[in-house]
Amino acid sequence: MLRFLRPLLKPIVLPHWWQDALLLLPRLVCGYLLAFEFGAVKFGLPWSPPDHNLGLFEVAFWFPQDVAAYGGIFALLPAFFAWMGAASEAVGGLLLMAGLGTRVSAFLISCTMLVAIFMQQLPQGMWNTLPAAGFLWVSLMALVLGSGRYGVDYLLANWRSRRSATAVSASQRSAVILALLPALALLLPGCVQPAHDKTVVYLLDVKGLPDVRQVGLRGRDKPLSWDQDLRLTPTGPDSTLYRAVVTTHTGYLLTEVKFTVNGEFELKDADNRRIKFGPGDTTVYRARFNVRP
Repeated sequence: MLRFLRPLLKPIVLPHWWQDALLLLPRLVCGYLLAFEFGAVKFGLPWSPPDHNLGLFEVAFWFPQDVAAYGGIFALLPAFFAWMGAASEAVGGLLLMAGLGTRVSAFLISCTMLVAIFMQQLPQGMWNTLPAAGFLWVSLMALVLGSGRYGVDYLLANWRSRRSATAVSASQRSAVILALLPALALLLPGCVQPAHDKTVVYLLDVKGLPDVRQVGLRGRDKPLSWDQDLRLTPTGPDSTLYRAVVTTHTGYLLTEVKFTVNGEFELKDADNRRIKFGPGDTTVYRARFNVRP
């Protein structure tokens, strides 16, 4: 196996240093975005957002549900494919930046981006495929060229050439580990973030607002959405206090919402309201419309 991996891991060095340096830039940018932005929000790493409550190497609770919706083989093994996809972004992005096991990590990223393009983004329109397509093109470049002269693979290839042909390098070991990721994903019993039902009782005061016809709530987590109001109902015939009870199945520590009146958002120039779930299953949240929390 190692004999097969040696030529696979040896990078192609372009004739001039500036050519490799130019190709290093998209590799660094895409690797950073995958590892620290796109991957970290759904795969548990030390720099994942604290409020997402992800354990180390856990995949976010919602990701297997999204993967299962693709149907076919994805519905049979949603946790496996979700873990592999998230790990290829978060861990593969780091390896892409470092140029370590570059072709193997680029292959995993390419597979993930192809699934994202055709199973998730393309049905929503061609424009939505652009981010995943950008990552795909960069990973295909890395799949062909490897790390070039600016990566750990290049340093290890030079080091290997001065050692015995039977020596096993760190690059080869990393490639073997990456190749075993599917087996690791299947064996991890707790690879998916645990989720629980969390209920929030929303109480909104609209006192002083004229012509209130409809009071709504929009949010990040299901059953809420940012596109459609969940209607709040008045607590009494002439009351200015409106109420809604929302139960969310989540693994996060908080949720984000905004209220609407007659279809118009509150706090248009401010951040969303961030509501921390209490220690129990039910949290009561009181607010006034258009007043910062």
